[in-house]
Amino acid sequence: MLFVKYLYALLSGLLSGGALGMTGGGGSILAVPMLVYVVGENIHLAIGTSLIAVGITSLISSASYMKQSLVKFKIAFLMASPGIVSTYLGALINRQIKGPVLLLAFALLMIYIGYLMVKQKREEKVIGHSGRSIRYGKILLLGFITGFASGFFGIGGGFLLVPALYLGANLNMKQAIATSLFIIFLFGLFGFLSYEIQGRHIDLAISAVFVAGGAVGGFVGAFIAKRTDQNLLRKIFSVFIILIGLAVFVENLLKVL
Repeated sequence: MLFVKYLYALLSGLLSGGALGMTGGGGSILAVPMLVYVVGENIHLAIGTSLIAVGITSLISSASYMKQSLVKFKIAFLMASPGIVSTYLGALINRQIKGPVLLLAFALLMIYIGYLMVKQKREEKVIGHSGRSIRYGKILLLGFITGFASGFFGIGGGFLLVPALYLGANLNMKQAIATSLFIIFLFGLFGFLSYEIQGRHIDLAISAVFVAGGAVGGFVGAFIAKRTDQNLLRKIFSVFIILIGLAVFVENLLKVL
């Protein structure tokens, strides 16, 4: 039975990593529902497991960008600094919320991110690089918000980080994506430490298997992305996570009612 659980974790990591590799963002939103509905973890444990898995996967993904000097570490540590507090707060608050209610909120987040992925892609075509100086207030505020979301939902938060870095930190798109991946790793680290401080259990073995699947899935997804229209992939994936979000919402709404 334990072997089957690890197999499901591996397959879940493959799917989540593949989505990340194909779309360049948003794949981490699949981690929690896969851990809950495929691996069989409860939502609170799944969030902690996801924090580690998404954090390590993002660090692996950012390694190639580091070699190209695209990760801007000064900006990354600046934006992540409020997350030391907000990630802890997010993890602390989600502990007080019942599973079905937490899944309801997560489902709404999935639907929103599915919409946002398409919307941001459309906007990228018309927005030029701002060329303005670094907007420190915006960076710190969104760093706090994203850190809270990471601790509360167990997600990376790239959907907030990339546009903030692109428009607020005066980075080009490649630098924004590269730097956001490193920030997501930092939030994952903060989240793990938050769970440890609060004495909450995290399944490190499942996280390791999930990461292994995610690493392979990321390479496969990137391979497919190079040979497929990126806009089409984003549209397909956004519809996919919206449909999953709707299914999770309806299921847990019935439980709450």
